[in-house]
Amino acid sequence: MFAAHTIALSSEQVFDGRSAILFATVAGVSLGLLTGGDAPPPPGSRTRARLVVLVRGSVLVLLGLALTTFLRPPIAVILDYYGFAFLLLIGVLFAARPVLALLAAVAAIAGPLVVAAANDGIALADVAAPLQVFAIWLFAGNYPLLVWLAFLLVGLLLARSGLRDRGTAALALVLGALAAVLGYGSVLVLPGVDISAHSGTTAEVVGSGGVAVAIIGGFSLLDSASGAGERVARILRVVLSPVAAAGSMALTLYTAHAIVLAIIRWTAERPERWQVPEWTFPALALGALVFATVWRRFVGTGPLELGLRALTRLVLREPVRPRVAP
Repeated sequence: MFAAHTIALSSEQVFDGRSAILFATVAGVSLGLLTGGDAPPPPGSRTRARLVVLVRGSVLVLLGLALTTFLRPPIAVILDYYGFAFLLLIGVLFAARPVLALLAAVAAIAGPLVVAAANDGIALADVAAPLQVFAIWLFAGNYPLLVWLAFLLVGLLLARSGLRDRGTAALALVLGALAAVLGYGSVLVLPGVDISAHSGTTAEVVGSGGVAVAIIGGFSLLDSASGAGERVARILRVVLSPVAAAGSMALTLYTAHAIVLAIIRWTAERPERWQVPEWTFPALALGALVFATVWRRFVGTGPLELGLRALTRLVLREPVRPRVAP
C-alpha cells in the first residue's frame, strides 16, 4: 500500500491495484473473524455481532470522509468505502457459504457491467446532492462497491470456512492461483480484455482477487505447518513479526500515512506541482514497522484500534476489562 501511494513508475507494478484488493479481501476476513469465524453465534444471539459491525462500519465511514474532506491527502482514501461495505454486509453476515459464494460471483461478473452502465447513463452532477456520496461509493468512485463487495464477500467466505484448517488454507491457495491464471490469462484468448490495475473489469477482479486469496491461503497454510514446515514457520514468524505488528494496527497506520502524505504535500514549495520525494517510501515503511513493533510490545492494540474497541464497548454498554499483564 505504501509503495502504491509513493512510488511512481512509468509502467504498472505488481503492487498497483493488487495491494488495495488484498486489503479489501483481508477486511472481509477480519469481518468474519470479528463475528465468530467458522463458529458464528447461533440464530437468536447475533445482535451483538451485528451491532459491533454497525459501530465499526460507521466509524470507518466518518473517518474516511473526514480525511478526504479536511486533509485531502494525495491518495484515494478507501476507509469510507470499507465502512459503507461493512454496513451493506450486515444483512448477509451469517448467510450460508454457498450464498456468500454466489453473491461474490454476481458482484465479480455483473458488478463491472452495472458500474459501466451506470457511469455511462448517470452523470454525478445530476444526482441529488445528498445522494452523491452514495453514488460515489456504489459506482462512481475509485472503489465502486458494486464490484468491490466481491472481495469482502470472498474474505468473509474464507473466514467462515475456517482458515486454520490446513485443507481450507490449501484449497484457498490452489483456487486463488487458478483464479489468477484464469483472470490474467484471459487477455491471451479474449481480444480487448483489460486486466490493468483498477480497471474494474471481471478479468481484473478474478485475477487480482485470485492473487489475494492465494496469498491469504498460502500464509494460513504456512502458519499451520507441522514437522519441518513448522520449524520454517517459526523462523518466519520471528522475521516477519514487525510486519505482523503492522498488520495488527492497519487502521492506525493507514490513517497516519494519509496524514503524513498530506503534510508533505502542504509543505512542498509548489503544492500544485507536488511530487512524492524519493525518501517517502522507505521512511513510511521503516517508520511503520518500528512504531508498530514497539507499540505492540509495550502497549498492545494499536491506538485507533484501541479507541474503536473502547467506543464499541461504550455503545454496547459493556464494562471495560482491566488489562492483565502478560
